[in-house]
Amino acid sequence: MESSPWASPDSRGGIAPEPAPPAGRPEGQEEIESRVPAQTVVTVPTPAALAGEPDTEQSLAQWPTREMMAGRTVRAHREPARPKAEPARRAASVFGLTSLVLFTLLAAFFAWVSAGPLWLAVGHGEHGSAAVTECVGAGVSRRCVGDFTAADGTVTERVALYGVPTGAADTSLPARMAGSHGDTAYVGEALRGLHLRWAVGVGLCLLCGAGIALTSGAVRFTDRRARRAAVAVSLAAPLLLLVGFLAAAY
Repeated sequence: MESSPWASPDSRGGIAPEPAPPAGRPEGQEEIESRVPAQTVVTVPTPAALAGEPDTEQSLAQWPTREMMAGRTVRAHREPARPKAEPARRAASVFGLTSLVLFTLLAAFFAWVSAGPLWLAVGHGEHGSAAVTECVGAGVSRRCVGDFTAADGTVTERVALYGVPTGAADTSLPARMAGSHGDTAYVGEALRGLHLRWAVGVGLCLLCGAGIALTSGAVRFTDRRARRAAVAVSLAAPLLLLVGFLAAAY
């Protein structure tokens, strides 16, 4: 007897097929879901700083730093403002310029007082006599003025006299002067200390050159050649002044 296609499996003597799983759920999904525990939701209480409570010492102490607190703006790190170098440069320039002028004037003075004794020490100068007309002061501050008469009869009036002994007013003394057109004559003890006079003056001129090199910044040049040139110019400037006064006193 032929079985009817519409007959149940039991009536056809066969085994009923297993039901197909529903669409959209892969095989074994139910077994996996049965093994995974159900998820639980944990409620975390809101911190006091986030709940809008006012800042207190206790709430601030709960955070390591103020920058880590929620709701606070983290300020970017700012480098400390460096002082402007313009005022310092201006002060250094003023100091250097003032020192340059001061040492130059001192060098000119020492060169002026050393020129005459240097010429007389090396044997150059005019021989003659000096008539003392006036003396003021006493001791080191004593100053005398007189008229110098050269060996050829040339008279130079109102010249400064160095080395006039006490009580020699209105007298005539042997004297020497660096040039007939000079304004300084040396008599008595001053003629025996000429080498000391010019040596001290030249030494002070060189010290003024060293002061110019130190205060003007010549020794602070980074380049060795430039530093040597600047120091050489600083030392040569007083010597040039000395040469000029020597030429004027000749």
